[in-house]
Amino acid sequence: MHQAISDTVKTLYKYRIHHLVFWVLYLLMWMALIGPEPTWRSTFVSTFVVLFFHIALSYFNNYLLIEWFLFRRKYLAYFTGLLLSIVLTCYPLAIVSYKVITRDSDSIASIWSMQFFIYNGLFLLFTVLLSASVKLFRNWYIKEQSNNVLQKLNVENELRFLKSQINPHFLFNNLNNLYALTLKHSELAPDVVLKLANILRYGLYESQKQKVLIDDDIQFVKDYIELEKLRLGDRADVHLEVNGSGFGVLIEPLLFINYIENAFKHGANPSIGKARIDINYTIDAAKQELHFKISNQLPKVLNTIEQQKVGGIGLKNVETRLNILYPGKHLLNIEQANQIYTVYLTLQLS
Repeated sequence: MHQAISDTVKTLYKYRIHHLVFWVLYLLMWMALIGPEPTWRSTFVSTFVVLFFHIALSYFNNYLLIEWFLFRRKYLAYFTGLLLSIVLTCYPLAIVSYKVITRDSDSIASIWSMQFFIYNGLFLLFTVLLSASVKLFRNWYIKEQSNNVLQKLNVENELRFLKSQINPHFLFNNLNNLYALTLKHSELAPDVVLKLANILRYGLYESQKQKVLIDDDIQFVKDYIELEKLRLGDRADVHLEVNGSGFGVLIEPLLFINYIENAFKHGANPSIGKARIDINYTIDAAKQELHFKISNQLPKVLNTIEQQKVGGIGLKNVETRLNILYPGKHLLNIEQANQIYTVYLTLQLS
């Protein structure tokens, strides 16, 4: 049904039938206002003859005066041209009225009066302004539609770019992990390969979707944590807690992995000793909110360069994605106190 209506509108626009529909309706409106004087046939003829000049002036204004002057911000030239056009149109209109429409001496006498020119000038101005309003509204609507499409494409391109930055960064980190284990001939290497395959499958395929189940995204995080714990061994004390049911809850993919990567990168620094990383997901189905919290220790001594790297480009990417995907529907707070780096993120899921 919707497609049929769309096709009909396109056909009407293609052959400019909508112009004909507009003027027919406009003609019928004025015939109804004038009434049968003396008959509907005579009313139709007289109204049609008068509207012919209105239509001609309207197209002259829409396709010449507006295009030449108004759209080029030459306002004085536009209004001068419009006024002259109305005055000049009144003269042939008066001649045609004299030859075709008028039938009595009183009407003939009134044709060349100032009242006739003022009345028909205002009538012409009304028609011109009405048709111009339709044209300007249509141009504005088309421009808005184009801007919306362009904005949507820009957002989609920006999200693709941000995701393309996330995936290689994540891949290289885990390949380094696997490389370190293979150098040690660790028996854990096969398990790492399997988990890494699962992670890459998620990163390559699920990340292309607009939304994924939050349970799948959390499982992706769990696999990543297991890889990191295998790499770090006893140096990592990681606690992951999930509160509430994520059944059927959808979320954009790969929103949290950068925060988790960052926590392992700085929280598992050899200078700290045993790393402690706490991760918490709380899903509030009643309020349609997701609360995410992650905290990690920081090295006791950070030089200026290391302090700048705590924020990293990955976290900037997440902030950009949040601003695009959850405008006005997320709250991000990052605290750094007593050598503890904590990220609080609240998302409105509705």
